[in-house]
Amino acid sequence: MQAPAQLQATIELLDEIHDTHYPADRAMAMYFKQRRYIGSKDKAVISEYFYTILRNKLSFTYLIEQVGLTSNSRRLAAVLLKSLSLDIKQYFSGQGHGPATLSESDFAALNKVSMSLLDKAPEHVRLNVPQWIEPKLKLALGDDFQAEMQASNAQATTDIRVNTLKSTRKQVLHFLSKANLHPQNTPLSPWGLRFDRRVALFGLEAFKQGWFDIQDEGSQLLALVSNVKAGDKVVDFCAGAGGKTLAMAAMMQNKGTIYACDVHSKRLEQLTVRAKRAGVHNLRTHVLSSENDKWVKKHKAMADVVLIDAPCTGTGTWRRSPDSRWNLTPEALNNLVQLQASILESAKRLVKPGGRLYYATCSLLQEENEDQVSGFLNKNNDFYLVSDAFSDVELDHEKVQLGSGQMRTFPERTGTDGFFVAAFEKEVKAEMDSPVEEV
Repeated sequence: MQAPAQLQATIELLDEIHDTHYPADRAMAMYFKQRRYIGSKDKAVISEYFYTILRNKLSFTYLIEQVGLTSNSRRLAAVLLKSLSLDIKQYFSGQGHGPATLSESDFAALNKVSMSLLDKAPEHVRLNVPQWIEPKLKLALGDDFQAEMQASNAQATTDIRVNTLKSTRKQVLHFLSKANLHPQNTPLSPWGLRFDRRVALFGLEAFKQGWFDIQDEGSQLLALVSNVKAGDKVVDFCAGAGGKTLAMAAMMQNKGTIYACDVHSKRLEQLTVRAKRAGVHNLRTHVLSSENDKWVKKHKAMADVVLIDAPCTGTGTWRRSPDSRWNLTPEALNNLVQLQASILESAKRLVKPGGRLYYATCSLLQEENEDQVSGFLNKNNDFYLVSDAFSDVELDHEKVQLGSGQMRTFPERTGTDGFFVAAFEKEVKAEMDSPVEEV
């Protein structure tokens, strides 16, 4: 593909997510699947253009408005060219498979765009943060707000987790070096390897054989600190596609039982495929009708460990899913906070006396993290935060933020997605003292 055709594909992708509201990764996967003639190098350029615009959508829109225009996909693409010091007229020539020519008025206006116009823009515009959520992020991040938001607007690394059921980090490194790929050990996770760019890994034989999986280092840490052991009964209550489920299954050495639950059946179907590839044999899946599914009552007080990676705003993953910030609303946050509290209240029933409940999000917001912890403890005096919950795990205390029974990772500070986890334990006497559960 010629460079203008790559830009036209980017414009089509922007129109696609505007019209369908699909997540960016899904829209892009579908777009490329329908156009198998697009080669890997072209895909890399198109995806880079696409994600750069999504990361900078607010500031690019501001620049468009500063020259008297309203924003659309073609104008966003033109501002991208300006940010890269590329010639707009050369790309919007109307020739071949490139974008149609711009009107004379559009070209004249867009040619006046300068990145220096952002110097006078409001802070939330420069940092590409929705205005309504800016105060909440400042409250949660304090003096680190600007640095963390800049990191959240950078391209994410590609992290993989070595599957210890089938391989070792040394073996995977050796295999990748033979494929002319040279990742570095992740600094925090003992299972992780990191590429500083996007890398095509799914076609590698080592991936197909289940030697490793794609997983952010922060997500790996979340599984690591669960401290599950061989023979445990474990519930991953909001398992999704199951990255943390598989990591915990490896920690358990396929001994004991791990239950993966989710309300989305297709995600669990995908997990079953991934588990087969990974050589995981101690997995059971259950599709929940809701967080209050009858399955929970049936399995009351049976689990040594329950992990809740709760549905959340995903503010800690903006560098990986830059489009998600533009879909957030105050109403959505309120609904999520209510759902998180409901999930906690239901899933706590699965924990046996002396067992642990881990509550986690990939959010940076206090409403979804510390406030949920306080609310849960106020309602449940049979649970307490485990002050030394993470003492058995080697963590870089200069990077990972640790509190009493709580841990946080950050895009800038730890170089990972932003995760929060709180570790609760159920008192051993609680089962005898608790009232009879209502039907």
